[in-house]
Amino acid sequence: MNAGRATRRPFLRLAAMTVIGVASLVILHRLGYLDLRPVGSAFRRGGPWIGLVVLALIGLLAASAVRFHGLTRAFGIPVPFRDAAAANLIGQAVGQWLPGSLALTEVLRFGVMAGTAGNTRTDGSDAGAGTRGRLGLAVAVDRVLGLGAMFAVGGLAGLGLFSLGKIGRGSAVVVLALSAAAFVLGLAALAAPFRPNRQLARLAQRAAGPDQASSGLFRPAARGALRLLNTLEEFRTKGNRPIVPLLLSLAAALFNPLTLYFAARATGAPLPFPVILAAVPLTTAAVILPTGLAGFGGPQLLAAGVFALFGADPAEVVAACLLQNTVILAGQTFGGALGWALLSRRPSFKSGRFR
Repeated sequence: MNAGRATRRPFLRLAAMTVIGVASLVILHRLGYLDLRPVGSAFRRGGPWIGLVVLALIGLLAASAVRFHGLTRAFGIPVPFRDAAAANLIGQAVGQWLPGSLALTEVLRFGVMAGTAGNTRTDGSDAGAGTRGRLGLAVAVDRVLGLGAMFAVGGLAGLGLFSLGKIGRGSAVVVLALSAAAFVLGLAALAAPFRPNRQLARLAQRAAGPDQASSGLFRPAARGALRLLNTLEEFRTKGNRPIVPLLLSLAAALFNPLTLYFAARATGAPLPFPVILAAVPLTTAAVILPTGLAGFGGPQLLAAGVFALFGADPAEVVAACLLQNTVILAGQTFGGALGWALLSRRPSFKSGRFR
Protein backbone atom coordinates (compact mmCIF):
# COMPACT_ATOMS: atom_id res chain seq x y z
CA MET A 1 0.00 0.00 0.00
CA ASN A 2 2.75 2.42 0.92
CA ALA A 3 4.69 1.47 -2.21
CA GLY A 4 1.61 2.21 -4.32
CA ARG A 5 1.22 5.61 -2.73
CA ALA A 6 4.89 6.41 -3.27
CA THR A 7 4.53 5.43 -6.93
CA ARG A 8 1.43 7.59 -7.41
CA ARG A 9 2.84 10.73 -5.80
CA PRO A 10 5.19 11.76 -8.65
CA PHE A 11 2.43 11.11 -11.18
CA LEU A 12 -0.08 13.15 -9.20
CA ARG A 13 2.41 15.99 -8.78
CA LEU A 14 3.16 15.98 -12.51
CA ALA A 15 -0.56 15.90 -13.34
CA ALA A 16 -1.23 18.80 -10.96
CA MET A 17 1.52 20.92 -12.51
CA THR A 18 0.20 20.17 -16.00
CA VAL A 19 -3.40 21.05 -15.11
CA ILE A 20 -2.42 24.24 -13.28
CA GLY A 21 -0.10 25.29 -16.11
CA VAL A 22 -2.71 24.73 -18.83
CA ALA A 23 -5.42 26.45 -16.76
CA SER A 24 -3.12 29.45 -16.23
CA LEU A 25 -2.45 29.73 -19.95
CA VAL A 26 -6.20 29.57 -20.64
CA ILE A 27 -6.79 32.38 -18.13
CA LEU A 28 -4.05 34.48 -19.73
CA HIS A 29 -5.66 33.90 -23.14
CA ARG A 30 -9.10 34.88 -21.84
CA LEU A 31 -7.64 38.05 -20.35
CA GLY A 32 -6.01 38.92 -23.66
CA TYR A 33 -2.48 38.69 -22.29
CA LEU A 34 -1.29 35.64 -24.24
CA ASP A 35 0.19 37.02 -27.46
CA LEU A 36 2.86 34.80 -28.98
CA ARG A 37 3.69 37.10 -31.89
CA PRO A 38 6.37 39.06 -29.99
CA VAL A 39 7.97 35.78 -28.92
CA GLY A 40 8.12 34.49 -32.50
CA SER A 41 9.45 37.84 -33.71
CA ALA A 42 12.15 37.74 -31.03
CA PHE A 43 13.38 34.34 -32.21
CA ARG A 44 13.48 35.61 -35.80
CA ARG A 45 15.07 39.02 -35.28
CA GLY A 46 16.23 39.27 -31.67
CA GLY A 47 19.28 37.03 -31.85
CA PRO A 48 21.70 39.43 -30.08
CA TRP A 49 19.32 39.97 -27.18
CA ILE A 50 18.69 36.23 -26.85
CA GLY A 51 22.46 35.77 -26.83
CA LEU A 52 22.62 38.18 -23.88
CA VAL A 53 19.95 36.13 -22.11
CA VAL A 54 22.19 33.09 -22.52
CA LEU A 55 25.22 35.00 -21.25
CA ALA A 56 23.30 36.20 -18.19
CA LEU A 57 22.21 32.60 -17.54
CA ILE A 58 25.81 31.42 -17.77
CA GLY A 59 26.80 34.13 -15.30
CA LEU A 60 24.04 33.01 -12.94
CA LEU A 61 25.07 29.36 -13.13
CA ALA A 62 28.76 30.21 -12.69
CA ALA A 63 28.18 32.43 -9.64
CA SER A 64 25.91 29.79 -8.06
CA ALA A 65 28.40 26.97 -8.70
CA VAL A 66 31.36 28.90 -7.28
CA ARG A 67 29.36 29.85 -4.18
CA PHE A 68 28.21 26.27 -3.60
CA HIS A 69 31.72 24.90 -4.05
CA GLY A 70 33.12 27.48 -1.64
CA LEU A 71 30.52 26.60 0.98
CA THR A 72 31.18 22.86 0.72
CA ARG A 73 34.88 23.47 1.31
CA ALA A 74 34.12 25.90 4.16
CA PHE A 75 32.13 23.13 5.84
CA GLY A 76 35.09 20.77 5.54
CA ILE A 77 34.05 18.77 2.47
CA PRO A 78 36.99 18.76 0.02
CA VAL A 79 35.14 17.95 -3.20
CA PRO A 80 36.42 18.97 -6.66
CA PHE A 81 34.80 21.99 -8.29
CA ARG A 82 33.68 19.73 -11.14
CA ASP A 83 31.47 17.70 -8.80
CA ALA A 84 29.98 20.77 -7.12
CA ALA A 85 29.27 22.41 -10.49
CA ALA A 86 27.73 19.20 -11.84
CA ALA A 87 25.44 18.85 -8.81
CA ASN A 88 24.39 22.48 -9.21
CA LEU A 89 23.66 22.09 -12.92
CA ILE A 90 21.57 18.96 -12.39
CA GLY A 91 19.62 20.56 -9.54
CA GLN A 92 18.96 23.73 -11.56
CA ALA A 93 17.74 21.71 -14.54
CA VAL A 94 15.30 19.70 -12.42
CA GLY A 95 14.10 22.89 -10.72
CA GLN A 96 13.44 24.49 -14.11
CA TRP A 97 11.43 21.53 -15.40
CA LEU A 98 9.55 20.95 -12.15
CA PRO A 99 8.72 24.30 -10.53
CA GLY A 100 7.42 23.83 -7.04
CA SER A 101 9.93 21.02 -6.45
CA LEU A 102 12.37 23.18 -4.51
CA ALA A 103 12.92 20.44 -1.93
CA LEU A 104 13.50 17.87 -4.69
CA THR A 105 16.13 20.15 -6.24
CA GLU A 106 18.04 20.35 -2.98
CA VAL A 107 17.66 16.62 -2.33
CA LEU A 108 19.18 15.95 -5.73
CA ARG A 109 22.09 18.28 -5.05
CA PHE A 110 22.61 16.61 -1.70
CA GLY A 111 22.41 13.13 -3.19
CA VAL A 112 24.86 13.87 -5.99
CA MET A 113 27.37 15.45 -3.62
CA ALA A 114 26.94 12.73 -0.99
CA GLY A 115 27.88 10.14 -3.58
CA THR A 116 31.12 11.94 -4.37
CA ALA A 117 32.06 13.09 -0.87
CA GLY A 118 31.63 9.75 0.89
CA ASN A 119 30.29 9.11 4.37
CA THR A 120 33.30 9.58 6.61
CA ARG A 121 33.34 12.10 9.44
CA THR A 122 35.59 15.04 8.67
CA ASP A 123 36.50 16.28 12.15
CA GLY A 124 36.82 13.07 14.13
CA SER A 125 34.73 14.41 17.03
CA ASP A 126 31.22 13.85 18.31
CA ALA A 127 30.49 17.56 18.74
CA GLY A 128 30.02 18.34 15.06
CA ALA A 129 28.03 16.76 12.26
CA GLY A 130 29.47 14.14 9.95
CA THR A 131 29.99 14.55 6.23
CA ARG A 132 26.32 14.24 5.35
CA GLY A 133 25.32 16.73 8.03
CA ARG A 134 27.94 19.22 6.83
CA LEU A 135 26.83 18.73 3.26
CA GLY A 136 23.22 19.34 4.23
CA LEU A 137 24.24 22.56 5.96
CA ALA A 138 26.18 23.68 2.88
CA VAL A 139 23.11 23.08 0.69
CA ALA A 140 20.83 24.90 3.14
CA VAL A 141 23.15 27.89 3.57
CA ASP A 142 23.60 28.12 -0.20
CA ARG A 143 19.82 28.28 -0.71
CA VAL A 144 19.31 30.77 2.13
CA LEU A 145 21.98 33.12 0.78
CA GLY A 146 20.55 32.95 -2.75
CA LEU A 147 17.01 33.75 -1.65
CA GLY A 148 18.23 36.33 0.84
CA ALA A 149 20.16 38.30 -1.78
CA MET A 150 17.21 38.20 -4.17
CA PHE A 151 14.83 39.50 -1.50
CA ALA A 152 17.23 42.17 -0.22
CA VAL A 153 18.06 43.54 -3.67
CA GLY A 154 14.45 43.39 -4.83
CA GLY A 155 13.11 44.97 -1.66
CA LEU A 156 15.67 47.78 -1.92
CA ALA A 157 14.70 48.39 -5.56
CA GLY A 158 11.03 48.51 -4.63
CA LEU A 159 11.69 51.00 -1.84
CA GLY A 160 13.74 53.09 -4.25
CA LEU A 161 10.91 53.15 -6.81
CA PHE A 162 8.45 54.15 -4.11
CA SER A 163 10.65 56.96 -2.79
CA LEU A 164 11.08 58.33 -6.32
CA GLY A 165 7.34 58.34 -6.89
CA LYS A 166 7.49 55.72 -9.66
CA ILE A 167 4.60 53.68 -8.24
CA GLY A 168 0.99 54.54 -9.00
CA ARG A 169 -1.24 55.65 -6.16
CA GLY A 170 -3.44 52.59 -6.40
CA SER A 171 -0.62 50.18 -5.57
CA ALA A 172 1.87 52.40 -3.71
CA VAL A 173 0.94 51.17 -0.23
CA VAL A 174 1.02 47.51 -1.31
CA VAL A 175 4.41 47.92 -3.00
CA LEU A 176 5.80 49.77 0.03
CA ALA A 177 4.67 47.06 2.45
CA LEU A 178 5.83 44.15 0.29
CA SER A 179 9.18 45.76 -0.57
CA ALA A 180 9.91 46.62 3.06
CA ALA A 181 9.06 43.08 4.14
CA ALA A 182 11.22 41.60 1.35
CA PHE A 183 14.16 43.85 2.26
CA VAL A 184 14.01 42.96 5.97
CA LEU A 185 13.60 39.23 5.28
CA GLY A 186 16.46 39.34 2.78
CA LEU A 187 18.85 41.01 5.21
CA ALA A 188 17.86 38.54 7.94
CA ALA A 189 18.49 35.59 5.62
CA LEU A 190 21.88 36.94 4.53
CA ALA A 191 22.96 37.47 8.14
CA ALA A 192 21.56 34.22 9.55
CA PRO A 193 24.41 31.84 8.58
CA PHE A 194 27.01 34.21 10.04
CA ARG A 195 25.35 35.04 13.36
CA PRO A 196 25.53 32.86 16.48
CA ASN A 197 22.45 30.86 17.47
CA ARG A 198 23.14 30.49 21.18
CA GLN A 199 19.48 30.38 22.17
CA LEU A 200 18.74 27.58 19.72
CA ALA A 201 21.85 25.74 20.92
CA ARG A 202 20.71 26.00 24.56
CA LEU A 203 17.25 24.72 23.66
CA ALA A 204 18.75 21.82 21.71
CA GLN A 205 21.11 21.05 24.61
CA ARG A 206 18.23 20.88 27.06
CA ALA A 207 16.18 18.68 24.74
CA ALA A 208 19.17 16.39 24.09
CA GLY A 209 19.63 15.60 27.78
CA PRO A 210 22.70 15.71 30.00
CA ASP A 211 24.52 12.83 28.27
CA GLN A 212 24.37 10.45 25.34
CA ALA A 213 22.77 7.76 27.49
CA SER A 214 19.69 9.90 28.17
CA SER A 215 16.58 8.40 26.63
CA GLY A 216 13.46 10.09 25.32
CA LEU A 217 11.25 10.40 22.29
CA PHE A 218 12.82 13.58 20.88
CA ARG A 219 16.34 13.32 22.30
CA PRO A 220 17.97 11.71 19.22
CA ALA A 221 16.58 14.45 17.00
CA ALA A 222 17.70 17.10 19.49
CA ARG A 223 21.23 15.64 19.55
CA GLY A 224 21.34 15.73 15.76
CA ALA A 225 20.17 19.36 15.75
CA LEU A 226 22.80 20.21 18.36
CA ARG A 227 25.55 18.68 16.22
CA LEU A 228 24.38 20.74 13.24
CA LEU A 229 24.35 23.92 15.32
CA ASN A 230 27.85 23.15 16.61
CA THR A 231 29.03 22.65 13.04
CA LEU A 232 27.44 25.93 11.99
CA GLU A 233 29.18 27.67 14.89
CA GLU A 234 32.47 26.10 13.77
CA PHE A 235 31.81 27.43 10.25
CA ARG A 236 31.38 30.95 11.66
CA THR A 237 34.44 30.90 13.91
CA LYS A 238 36.85 29.13 11.54
CA GLY A 239 37.83 32.30 9.71
CA ASN A 240 35.53 31.88 6.72
CA ARG A 241 34.99 35.28 5.17
CA PRO A 242 31.31 36.03 4.49
CA ILE A 243 32.19 38.65 1.88
CA VAL A 244 32.87 36.08 -0.86
CA PRO A 245 29.57 34.13 -0.70
CA LEU A 246 27.68 37.39 -0.15
CA LEU A 247 29.19 38.99 -3.25
CA LEU A 248 28.49 35.86 -5.29
CA SER A 249 24.90 35.88 -4.02
CA LEU A 250 24.58 39.53 -5.03
CA ALA A 251 25.93 38.72 -8.50
CA ALA A 252 23.42 35.87 -8.88
CA ALA A 253 20.61 38.19 -7.71
CA LEU A 254 21.51 40.57 -10.57
CA PHE A 255 22.11 37.97 -13.29
CA ASN A 256 18.68 36.41 -12.74
CA PRO A 257 16.62 39.58 -13.51
CA LEU A 258 19.01 40.41 -16.35
CA THR A 259 17.70 37.37 -18.22
CA LEU A 260 14.18 38.88 -18.12
CA TYR A 261 15.48 42.34 -18.99
CA PHE A 262 17.21 41.09 -22.15
CA ALA A 263 14.21 38.91 -23.04
CA ALA A 264 11.94 41.95 -22.80
CA ARG A 265 14.27 43.90 -25.09
CA ALA A 266 14.12 41.00 -27.55
CA THR A 267 10.30 41.12 -27.65
CA GLY A 268 10.38 44.84 -28.42
CA ALA A 269 8.76 45.98 -25.16
CA PRO A 270 11.62 46.71 -22.73
CA LEU A 271 10.91 46.63 -19.02
CA PRO A 272 12.82 48.97 -16.67
CA PHE A 273 15.52 47.01 -14.84
CA PRO A 274 14.63 48.48 -11.39
CA VAL A 275 11.04 47.31 -11.89
CA ILE A 276 12.26 43.79 -12.69
CA LEU A 277 14.49 43.81 -9.60
CA ALA A 278 11.58 44.90 -7.40
CA ALA A 279 9.09 42.44 -8.86
CA VAL A 280 11.23 39.28 -8.92
CA PRO A 281 11.05 38.58 -5.13
CA LEU A 282 7.26 38.85 -5.27
CA THR A 283 7.13 36.04 -7.83
CA THR A 284 8.89 33.54 -5.54
CA ALA A 285 5.66 31.55 -5.24
CA ALA A 286 6.29 30.34 -8.79
CA VAL A 287 9.42 28.57 -7.48
CA ILE A 288 7.91 27.19 -4.29
CA LEU A 289 4.47 26.11 -5.59
CA PRO A 290 3.68 23.68 -8.45
CA THR A 291 2.33 26.42 -10.73
CA GLY A 292 3.09 24.84 -14.09
CA LEU A 293 5.13 22.26 -15.97
CA ALA A 294 8.55 23.39 -17.22
CA GLY A 295 7.85 26.93 -15.99
CA PHE A 296 4.95 27.61 -18.38
CA GLY A 297 1.56 28.84 -17.24
CA GLY A 298 1.42 29.76 -13.58
CA PRO A 299 4.69 31.74 -13.43
CA GLN A 300 3.55 33.99 -16.31
CA LEU A 301 0.12 34.49 -14.73
CA LEU A 302 1.73 35.42 -11.42
CA ALA A 303 4.21 37.76 -13.14
CA ALA A 304 1.38 39.52 -14.99
CA GLY A 305 -0.30 40.34 -11.68
CA VAL A 306 2.88 41.31 -9.83
CA PHE A 307 4.32 43.53 -12.56
CA ALA A 308 0.96 45.28 -12.90
CA LEU A 309 1.59 46.71 -9.41
CA PHE A 310 4.55 48.57 -10.91
CA GLY A 311 2.62 49.86 -13.91
CA ALA A 312 3.92 47.35 -16.47
CA ASP A 313 1.66 46.11 -19.25
CA PRO A 314 0.64 42.51 -18.44
CA ALA A 315 0.69 41.35 -22.07
CA GLU A 316 4.24 42.65 -22.56
CA VAL A 317 5.33 41.02 -19.31
CA VAL A 318 3.83 37.66 -20.31
CA ALA A 319 5.57 37.75 -23.72
CA ALA A 320 8.93 38.57 -22.12
CA CYS A 321 8.49 35.87 -19.47
CA LEU A 322 7.55 33.25 -22.07
CA LEU A 323 10.67 34.04 -24.10
CA GLN A 324 12.84 34.10 -20.98
CA ASN A 325 11.49 30.76 -19.78
CA THR A 326 11.93 29.11 -23.19
CA VAL A 327 15.57 30.18 -23.49
CA ILE A 328 16.38 29.33 -19.88
CA LEU A 329 14.63 25.96 -20.14
CA ALA A 330 16.81 25.06 -23.12
CA GLY A 331 19.93 26.35 -21.39
CA GLN A 332 19.22 24.63 -18.09
CA THR A 333 18.43 21.35 -19.84
CA PHE A 334 21.75 21.51 -21.67
CA GLY A 335 23.43 22.38 -18.37
CA GLY A 336 21.81 19.41 -16.66
CA ALA A 337 23.04 17.09 -19.40
CA LEU A 338 26.50 18.62 -19.07
CA GLY A 339 26.41 18.07 -15.31
CA TRP A 340 25.43 14.44 -15.82
CA ALA A 341 28.30 14.02 -18.27
CA LEU A 342 30.74 15.57 -15.80
CA LEU A 343 29.74 13.01 -13.18
CA SER A 344 29.96 10.10 -15.57
CA ARG A 345 33.23 8.24 -16.07
CA ARG A 346 35.33 9.92 -18.71
CA PRO A 347 36.41 7.58 -21.50
CA SER A 348 40.16 7.44 -21.98
CA PHE A 349 41.80 6.61 -25.29
CA LYS A 350 44.60 4.10 -24.94
CA SER A 351 46.15 1.70 -27.45
CA GLY A 352 43.50 2.63 -30.00
CA ARG A 353 40.60 1.62 -27.72
CA PHE A 354 38.24 3.47 -25.46
CA ARG A 355 38.32 2.38 -21.85
